[in-house]
Amino acid sequence: MIANQRAIQKKGNIHNIIDNDDEIGEVAEWAGVSAAQAKDDDDFDFDNKQVFQQSNDHIEQARQKINQKLNKKGTNVNKRNGPLVNNLKDKAKSLALQNNQSNEAPIQQQCQSSDDENEKPRVDKGEESPDKKVFRLSERSIGKIEEEFEQANKERMMDLEKKKNEVKQISFIEAWDQLKGSQDIRDQIEFIQKKTSFLDKLFGCFSIHLKSSRLIQEKNQVCLMSQLQFDDNNESHFRILYTIYCQLMTTDYCLRYGSHWEMIGFQGTDPATDLRGAGILGLLQILAFISEYKIYFKQTLKIFQDISIPFSITLINITTFVLVSLKDNKLNQLINQEDSVISVINKLYFAGFHLLTKILKKEQITFHTIGVHLTHIRKQIHEQPQKLIREFQSDIQRFYKINNV
Repeated sequence: MIANQRAIQKKGNIHNIIDNDDEIGEVAEWAGVSAAQAKDDDDFDFDNKQVFQQSNDHIEQARQKINQKLNKKGTNVNKRNGPLVNNLKDKAKSLALQNNQSNEAPIQQQCQSSDDENEKPRVDKGEESPDKKVFRLSERSIGKIEEEFEQANKERMMDLEKKKNEVKQISFIEAWDQLKGSQDIRDQIEFIQKKTSFLDKLFGCFSIHLKSSRLIQEKNQVCLMSQLQFDDNNESHFRILYTIYCQLMTTDYCLRYGSHWEMIGFQGTDPATDLRGAGILGLLQILAFISEYKIYFKQTLKIFQDISIPFSITLINITTFVLVSLKDNKLNQLINQEDSVISVINKLYFAGFHLLTKILKKEQITFHTIGVHLTHIRKQIHEQPQKLIREFQSDIQRFYKINNV
C-alpha cells in the first residue's frame, strides 16, 4: 500500500517537472535509465532524499538543455525559412487576389447579363424579336427612301426639261429691243424730257450735239439701263444672264443661284449683286460681246481663269468706263458718224477689254495689280476712243484670220 502511494507520488513529481511523454524519454535517456523505468519503477528509492534530489537536478538540467536545443533549432529554421515563408505569403496573396477577381468577373458578367435580360423585352415563342423587327423596318425604310429619291430625281429631270423648254436663250438684238421698250424705260424717258430745263439746253449748245432726237433718246435709254438693277420678275433679265452662262460654258441650262457663276468670273452665287454701277447694261454688253465675237471671247475667259482674275467683274468695270465717256459727251462725234449710240459704246467696250487682254499676255498681272492697268484703260477710253476702236478692229480681224473663222 505504501509502495503504491509512493509510485503515484513519484509519477506526479516527474510530471510536475516534465509535461509530455517525449520529454520524459529524452530525460530518461540522458539519465541512463529507460522511460518506463523512470515512470513506473516501483523500486525507486523515494526515501533516499539525496538520490531523489540528484535525479531532479539531472532532470532539470536535461530539460533546460532540451529547451536550449529546441530554441536554437527553431531560430535556425526561422532564419533559413523566413524569406521563403514571406515569398510564399506574397504568392498566396496574389493567388487569392486573382481568384477573387476571376470569381467576381463571372458574377459581374452574370449580373450585367441578367440586367440586360431584364431590360430586353421578353419575346414569346413564335413572336419576332425586337432586333429582327428593327432590321426589317430599317430595310423597308431604306427601300422607301430609295424609291422616293428615284421619284424625286425623275420629277427633277422632268422639271429641268420643262424649264429648258420654258427658258429660251436670247440674242443681243432681241434683248436690246425688249429693254429699251420696257415700261420702266419709257416712263423714265418721259420724265427726263419734262424735266429738261432751258439752262441744260443752253449749256448743251457749247458741246457737240447728237444730230437727232432719236439718238438723244437712245443715249438716255442707255444711261437709264445702267441704273436699272436686275429684276427676277423681269423675264428678259434672266434670259440675258441665262444666255451668257450657257454660251460661255457650252451648256443648255443653268440655275439662277449657285457657285457655278464663279466659273465665268462673278464673285458669288448671285450675279445680280455684282452689277454695281453698270446695272442691267453690264449684262447686256457681255451678251453683245458673246454674240459678236464668241470664239475670241471664250479664249479670253480662259486667260482670266488661269490668272484668277474675275472675268465678268472686269467686263462690268469696262462698262462703267464707257458710261463715263458717254455722259461726258466724249462719244457724240462717233455716235453721229455711226448713227447709233449702242453700236459706238459696244465697240468702245470691246476695244477697252481687248487692250486689257493684250496687256495680260505681255505682263504678269495679278488681282492686286490689275487696278493700275484698269486706270490706264479708263484714260484711253476717255481720251482716245476712236484710236482704241480702230486698233481693236484691226486686231480682231487678224485673230479670226489666223484661226480660220
